[in-house]
Amino acid sequence: QQATDDADGVLSDALRDLARWLYQQLEMQYDWLTSPEAVDEALLAGGYTFTETGLRFG
Repeated sequence: QQATDDADGVLSDALRDLARWLYQQLEMQYDWLTSPEAVDEALLAGGYTFTETGLRFG
């Protein structure tokens, strides 16, 4: 029973560490994709243009 409990604890810790790492990766990707630089890049790459008042042009 003790060995099983120890294995469960090790597995739980490993899965929790993986979940934290995955969340951090997603958070960093989200932060980049919603940054002004990334938005500017996407707009330029897509050929979007806007008027001075922010309306879509062209």
